[in-house]
Amino acid sequence: MEWVLSIRAEWLTPIMKIFTFLGDEEFLLLFLPLAYWLWRKDVMGRTGTVLLFTFVLNAVIKGVFEIPRPESIEHLVHADDWSFPSGHSQSAMVLWGWLAWELKDKRGYLIAAVLVAGVGFSRVYLGVHYPTDVLGGFAIGLATLYSYSWLLKREPAGWVYLGPTRQSLIFFVLLMGIFMLVPELSEVAIKGGATFMGFLAGYLHEKKYISCSFRPGTGLVLSKVVLGFVGIILIWIGLKQVFISIGYATNMAMFIRYMLLGAWISYGAPYLFCQFGWNLEHK
Repeated sequence: MEWVLSIRAEWLTPIMKIFTFLGDEEFLLLFLPLAYWLWRKDVMGRTGTVLLFTFVLNAVIKGVFEIPRPESIEHLVHADDWSFPSGHSQSAMVLWGWLAWELKDKRGYLIAAVLVAGVGFSRVYLGVHYPTDVLGGFAIGLATLYSYSWLLKREPAGWVYLGPTRQSLIFFVLLMGIFMLVPELSEVAIKGGATFMGFLAGYLHEKKYISCSFRPGTGLVLSKVVLGFVGIILIWIGLKQVFISIGYATNMAMFIRYMLLGAWISYGAPYLFCQFGWNLEHK
């Protein structure tokens, strides 16, 4: 890892930190809801589902291998969980790779390749991952994308007739099964699993009950952004303070908070948008 020191430069470090931000929780709490509320809900529903699932998968794999992060080089950003595989690299491959596949545009593939490579390289440059961690993240991300695309083309007999509530319960049981694969759940696994469950359940119910088409207009865009992020802040920060004030700062409290956060993004906010007439039509 000492070779990284030879390529570090004052002008390059801020660029690498920008690339690594593309895999941070804060970025995804900005990008996912904005794209879901204001762009193509169907695309972002599928994207958000596989992206949040890959967080859970990454945390579980890290808990199985328990490989420490590099210690022979200074870390230029904070990182306190296990090293293999790189979560930023895996999530970048899944997020930008899936969007490029959905759009099927040559420029999209090129942009996705630059972003994925930039995020992966930034993790090594910043000293928080070995190159093998990044390559492992890329490989698992690619395998996730292939498996997900394969699953979407196949719908088991009777699945659609179960309805979104029973489908959500099945996914919840599967999630609990995945959690049992590791002796101790990390904070990332709890947050990712809860957000995945809330987002997926909300998306399935929203598709069936309150699906609306996007209505253009600057004023409506601003209204959606303000209302949507007020809800995010109330759940993400406000509810956390409520739990702390009543002495309930537990893993279950964290799970509840992030599950509500995922459900707000995919169901709660869109439901209010429709109720306020901020969409073109009801389906």
